[in-house]
Amino acid sequence: MRSPRVSTLARFGSAAAVAGLTLAGALAPVSAASAATTHRVHKFPSHLFVRDHGVKGSSPASYVIVGLLRSHRHGLPDRTIYLFDKTKGAKLAEVGTAKTGKHGVVRFTVTPTARTGYVLVFKGGPRHRRTHSAVIVLRAPKA
Repeated sequence: MRSPRVSTLARFGSAAAVAGLTLAGALAPVSAASAATTHRVHKFPSHLFVRDHGVKGSSPASYVIVGLLRSHRHGLPDRTIYLFDKTKGAKLAEVGTAKTGKHGVVRFTVTPTARTGYVLVFKGGPRHRRTHSAVIVLRAPKA
């Protein structure tokens, strides 16, 4: 039998391919183990609704800002909600915090002295994503 002639370049290419496959096979368990330890935790979506009501008989005019924190049609109890406000020429500032009640409801009483925008913020938790409400704008009473 006659031995086939193979060029040096072909031999080197084959050896490099075999070495690459061997190395990839040896590293596969390491990369699979590291991928398993760096997985992402799925967090449930959350929604924060806001509404305001005027307080009758209060002088100066006060408002109650009511928020509802929900996820999958259920209120989220005992979660911290932050109240932020912004007036013209100022930056957004945290002005209060409160915990949600049994059904995910939270209330803040405010007395604006100028036109002020308010927003409620839930910073998230181990199982729920962060969210914020729409901005509501309240006006100060006319003098």
